[in-house]
Parts: sequence; structure tokens; C-alpha cells
Amino acid sequence: MTTPLRVMVVDDTITYRMIVKKVVESLPNTEVISTASNGRVAIDRLGNQQQLNAAQMPHLVLLDVEMPVLDGLATLKEIRSRFPEVHVVMVSSASRSNANIVMECLNAGAMDFVTKPMETDVSKAREALIHDLDPILTLIASKHTEELPSEAKPIPSVQPLANRQSVPLRSTLRTASPISSFSPASPILSPLAGLSGKLTVDFKPDLLLIGSSTGGPAALGKVLSGFGKKLPIPTLIVQHMPPVFTASLAAQLSRISGLTVEESEEGMMVEPGRIILAMGGKHLTIKSQKSQLVVNMNEGPKVNECRPAVDVLFLSVMSQFSGHVLAVILTGMGRDGAKGVEALKRGGKTYCITQDQASCVVYGMPRSVEEVGLSDESISLSDIGKRVAQLCFQDS
Repeated sequence: MTTPLRVMVVDDTITYRMIVKKVVESLPNTEVISTASNGRVAIDRLGNQQQLNAAQMPHLVLLDVEMPVLDGLATLKEIRSRFPEVHVVMVSSASRSNANIVMECLNAGAMDFVTKPMETDVSKAREALIHDLDPILTLIASKHTEELPSEAKPIPSVQPLANRQSVPLRSTLRTASPISSFSPASPILSPLAGLSGKLTVDFKPDLLLIGSSTGGPAALGKVLSGFGKKLPIPTLIVQHMPPVFTASLAAQLSRISGLTVEESEEGMMVEPGRIILAMGGKHLTIKSQKSQLVVNMNEGPKVNECRPAVDVLFLSVMSQFSGHVLAVILTGMGRDGAKGVEALKRGGKTYCITQDQASCVVYGMPRSVEEVGLSDESISLSDIGKRVAQLCFQDS
């Protein structure tokens, strides 16, 4: 039998501790082995457990942001320092002040965060928490399985990269033909040299698109910092995130990178050098308005269980933009982005970079692009920003 996922719940409100405990234990093969009323108590219990039986340490701590004695951020930093094998997911109310703290937590090593449900009805609150926690717990359980001895692991049937066939790129500008009518043409790209070598790719982008999810906030900071200076093209980013939090993320990315990152607004011009981050809770698309591309947002149905969704933006670009597109898929759960990259590849000139498995918090979204041969380059997170800059500034 698979070892249950062991969870610690830390919250200063006894009612909420009990709600979270019941939610976690309602999920399959998961158990709450400890609770704590503040961060100091949690750290002490983790230390005692490590001394008594390290093999029974929690796999995951669900950590409240606002607590007395030792708050969530300080507790997270101590857990990451003393117990690095323990995953931490922050639990936060959806307030602007808490959003700022959550962004700091994600940058300091928290794996992800969930919001406390706004519903006053306990059953509805439990349903909302189950919806948010289930994929995270499933992910951490799979990571735990991957860490088991090799004889206990299932053998994946993933085709080696060397045997995959890339989807050819169009040799002419897109003519907005539907995917079903696409016929392969000769690739316009040759393989890229290493970062220290000469760039051998005949491709210069007119627009940069980035998609990310779990682990994305920290990854985005590293990518944007790697640019070195403002790009000569627009950048559109979709990070899976609920409302309120994306404004704080945009501010944090601006501080980290030294570039200006703006949360999307209706009618915003898509201009060279501008970096636009999709507003949480709304899909980001673009539309042509008097020969100028502008931001268009909507609250349409979730796509891939997400709003904003990467696929929605990418499909919008495919239908509205005829220039060269550089698509970057970073760490994240699920398959969001794969259909969008396919549409861009079939509809026009697109080069796709994916974050490699070793540097991903979650190798889900990049894997979904890699495994169907849509990634032109899979590289480490630390190199992606520099590679994007090389493509944008070559021959300039």
C-alpha cells in the first residue's frame, strides 16, 4: 500500500484548523498528523518529530499567513532553512496586504498558495477548499512517489527527446488558416547554439508570450531579470492566479527585474518594451484596433480549469497577430499552453522554449509541450531570460 501523504495544518483559528483538517482527510490516501496554532509551535513540533522519528515527518505544511507569535513568512523561512524536505503551501485570505506577503512567501520557497474561501456556508467553504487543495496534494503525493526507491516506482513510457519529431514552422506569415488545413512546410529555424556559442537561428521575434503556473512567480522573476534591459518587443504573461494577487505579483516582478511589469487593463496598448501580466480571474486576449494591438479581457468560462488561461491568450494571438512569436512555457501543473503552442505553430512563425524538468517546481505544462514535439528548446530556468534576450537583440 502507498504511504499516506502526511500533512501538518498551521492556523491560529481553531475553527479553521478543524475545517482544513477535515478537508485534507476527506481526500484519498492523506492524513493530518499534526496541527499548530502558530508558527513557533509548528517549528517546535517539526523539530521534535525530526528527533523522535524523521521518517514520519510531514510531507507538507499548510501554513496560514497571518498568525501571532511567528507569522507565516517567518515560519516559512525557518522551515525552508531547517527542514528543506518539507513542502509548504500558504493559506491566505484574499486581501491586498496578504497578497503582498504571499508573493514574498512564493519568492522565499513556498510551493504554492490557496485562498481561504469567502463563503460563510461551511459546506460550500469545504467544497471550495477541496477544489483548490486536491490537485496540490495529488502533486505532492506524486513527488513523494518519485522519491521512493527505484524498484518501487512505475516506469514511465516517455519517448526520448532524440526520437521526437518537431512540428515544422510555417515559412511564410500566417494567413489565419484553420488548424485542420495546416500542411507541413520546411522549418525556418536551425538548431540553436549553446549560450556561449554563436546564435545560429534565423528567427527574431516580434512578440513574447510567457505562460506559467505552480512555481511561476519565482520563475518569472528569474526570467525577467535575465533580460538585462528592456526588450524591443511587447511581452504578455499569463500566470495562473486568482484576483487581487496579480497586482502584487506585478509589483514584485518590477522590483526584482528592474523592469516595469503592469497588471493588464482593458484597452491597454500592446507596445514594444511593455510587459503586461494577465489580471487574476480574467482571461487576457488581444484584439486589433485601428492597426494597433490592444488588451481585451473577459470572464469567460475557465479553460484547463484556469482563468486566466495560457491557451486563451495564445489562441487569441494566433488569430490577431501576423508577426513572429516567441512562446515560453514555464513550470506549472497541467497541460495549459500545449494547445495554444500548437495553434501558433500551425498558424504562423513561432519558436517555443520550455523550462527543463530539472529546474521546474512542477514539470507539467512544459512536459505537455515537450512530449508532442512542440518545444524547439528545453533549457534551464537560469538560462531562459538570456536566451530570450539573444533572440530579441540579435543583429541589432
